[in-house]
Amino acid sequence: MTNDLLGVINLGTEEGLFPEFTGHRNLAAVPFSGRYRLIDFTLTNMITQGINQVGIYTLDKYRSLMDHLGSGKEWDLDRSQGGLHIFPPALKPDGEAYLGDLANFSIHREHFVRSKQPYVVITGSNVLTTIDFQDMLDHHKEMGADITLAYTGHEQKCGYCRPIRLGENDRVVGISERGFSPADEYAYTETIIMSKNLFLRLVNEATARGEYDLLDGVIRPQLHRLHVHGYHYTGKMQVIHSVLSYYNESMRLLRQEGIIYDFPHIYTKIKHEPPTRYLKGSKVNEALVANGCKISGEVQNSILFRGVVVSEHARIKNSIILSKSIIEEGAVVENAILDKEVVVKRGQVIRGTVDEPIVIGKRTTV
Repeated sequence: MTNDLLGVINLGTEEGLFPEFTGHRNLAAVPFSGRYRLIDFTLTNMITQGINQVGIYTLDKYRSLMDHLGSGKEWDLDRSQGGLHIFPPALKPDGEAYLGDLANFSIHREHFVRSKQPYVVITGSNVLTTIDFQDMLDHHKEMGADITLAYTGHEQKCGYCRPIRLGENDRVVGISERGFSPADEYAYTETIIMSKNLFLRLVNEATARGEYDLLDGVIRPQLHRLHVHGYHYTGKMQVIHSVLSYYNESMRLLRQEGIIYDFPHIYTKIKHEPPTRYLKGSKVNEALVANGCKISGEVQNSILFRGVVVSEHARIKNSIILSKSIIEEGAVVENAILDKEVVVKRGQVIRGTVDEPIVIGKRTTV
């Protein structure tokens, strides 16, 4: 059963990604799909499969993430047994954060020791999947694997992903650096299952050697010694790691191609907003519009988060507008991503391209 799995959401490998949006938040807290944060998808996939204890291992800039998650109530993780645990980054004596993820796991190892689950599933927040963790665990046991990595086929084009090479019976024989090419067949989906005891032993050994990364410092160098097996994931995958990937994956939602449509329900922090108001003269086509918006202008092929105001004669096209931004009268926004609380003044024009969308930072006035 999936309650044999301790959920681990590892944010330690996501440092430095999508810097245009992560200057004041970490990647897991980046808004996505009109009303969610990226971490909502991973958490939802875990709790709907019966995983009732989840540890989130953060790096820096985690205030907005903690504000979003709170006690874990919205995910039914506000409980005395198990539940949601958020761990701050491990710091050196000088206050600087350690590189990688191993120090975080090592310093907070008591969380693993005290948990009752015999297995751990480790994943991130920026590779969105609907992996069946129970099926993956069953496969792990059936193959007698030490470690199981989920992978997907070449039909999933992912320049960010790490290619893996498989040998006989799907044994993992190689893990390459990031950069998936047409010659590569399989991409690692950032999901790992292993026994808790093995995990703790490997972390202890690796930190004693001065290693700092679970995949590159522990698993990759020991492919010849450990039985590392592949689990073939055949569902959809969306990967957010840059401006262009965020823009393209958001636009997929408007074509009803995104992973959001594979979830019966996505759990997130509840915010009570009134319905969106479409005023006289407004024109909205092929748009995803959250609650609380006020639209008097034109919106085409765009995503509007909560509380966005589109004034008369303003035009938004092929863009993503985050919460409480204001587009004043006659302004034009095209092929752009506007962070929260941006104000585009009357008559201003913001125009990027589909290959290079413009990003406007939080609380900027243009």
